[in-house]
Amino acid sequence: MVGTVPSQGSRVRPNAAQKRIIERWLQLPDFYSEADVSANLLMPLFDELGVRFDQRKITPTVGKGLKPDLLVYGEVDQPPVLVVELKKRIPDLANASDETFVAQVGQHTLYRDAVGYTDNGIRQYLNINSVNPGSLASYGLVLNGDFFQLWRRVDGLIFPLTQIQRMTKASIPMLMQQLQYCLEAPVSALVTAIWNQKGGVAKTTNTISAAATLALAGKRVLLIDLDPQCDLSRSLLLDSESDYLKVCSDFVQLQEAEKVKSTLESVIQTKSFATSDRQNFELSVLATSRTALESFRDNTIVRPSPIFKGIIQALKPSYDYIFVDTSPTPDELTTSLLYACDTLLIPSDLGGKKSLHHAVSLYHGTVPKMRGIRAKREQLHLAPWNLGIVFSNCPADAGALEAMTHAELKQLNFTGRLCKTRIRSFAQTKAAEFKNVPVICWQNSPITKLYSDLVNEVFLSHNFTDH
Repeated sequence: MVGTVPSQGSRVRPNAAQKRIIERWLQLPDFYSEADVSANLLMPLFDELGVRFDQRKITPTVGKGLKPDLLVYGEVDQPPVLVVELKKRIPDLANASDETFVAQVGQHTLYRDAVGYTDNGIRQYLNINSVNPGSLASYGLVLNGDFFQLWRRVDGLIFPLTQIQRMTKASIPMLMQQLQYCLEAPVSALVTAIWNQKGGVAKTTNTISAAATLALAGKRVLLIDLDPQCDLSRSLLLDSESDYLKVCSDFVQLQEAEKVKSTLESVIQTKSFATSDRQNFELSVLATSRTALESFRDNTIVRPSPIFKGIIQALKPSYDYIFVDTSPTPDELTTSLLYACDTLLIPSDLGGKKSLHHAVSLYHGTVPKMRGIRAKREQLHLAPWNLGIVFSNCPADAGALEAMTHAELKQLNFTGRLCKTRIRSFAQTKAAEFKNVPVICWQNSPITKLYSDLVNEVFLSHNFTDH
């Protein structure tokens, strides 16, 4: 049976298995060695979850110099599902106040070593560039008997799946539900928006090009057009007259998940493309129209957030990546979509003061605020996470603009990530618009190389974010 996504509403009376782990945890002394935490808490916990002994590997070698505490497998002939890094229990954290616990853990060497900020940890054990493919898990867990946190890997990208959580009688059942979900649920798509409140920063072009690059790499990719301007649908010459939002809205409210899924599948359009070197790739697209979006916005009787969440959840198991294209206007529709995303890539003009201001405000203000609100509603799928600011529409002679941009970022106290790849302006991008195909169809074009570099930097090669 596929695990159910835990939420705040999942906090019910613990079952018998959860009660047994709670009783074990209550007996742990404030100072307890890592080996004792493993033997008397972690291993019994996996026993209660039904994980067999042949599904566990203790202190395996997963790469050069890399030996996590535990790998957990769903099927013994497949790569592991979960990698675990344990730490000892200490009185300082066991006796910390609830008010300071998360902040105290976040700065403590035990936690930082477990994650891999200062030593080998989850950050290294999920590194696609360093770990043997047969030992590369999709999820990571750090735990010491007082704190626990889950992490997720999608190709090269690693990000938190939950916030730092304190082990208590109330949270242990939630931890077990979270682990059960990771062990049993099918791996689902990474949902990304490429968005800035400032228009004209190549939002739609970047969305189509990144999606096409991933599709050419063999990934199952879906594009969702929810921008009233419908530029994405129009760019690919797709019919956008379906009123699926209204139909899905009714089914989501009735909790008819299968009907939501079948409705979406009936309107998704798949388009094939050929590259100049005779490669082929496909993009699936959920198109829209201004009329349908405006009707949904004006006539829906519930907030759009749960509707979009239901739509995204229905689609995620069928794809590796989902990209959402939405309006630069931060209205309720746009905000609801951003809440449903896992990650956000922020485009900005190099030297564009307005787009840069909006990018920094989004990175350091809006996104963490969204994550905080979502954390109050959900105990799993903490999001969205910043993938960085990517500079688009860059001229060839950008030296002076680079200097001015970095000076402005310093003035704005920006401490986040800037993508190394700069998307320059090329005539081929405009030609692609006239041909109604992704620009990467021209494999010898320098713009194609830039999008390949960007996708590798952000998604396919090792990339760690906690911003």
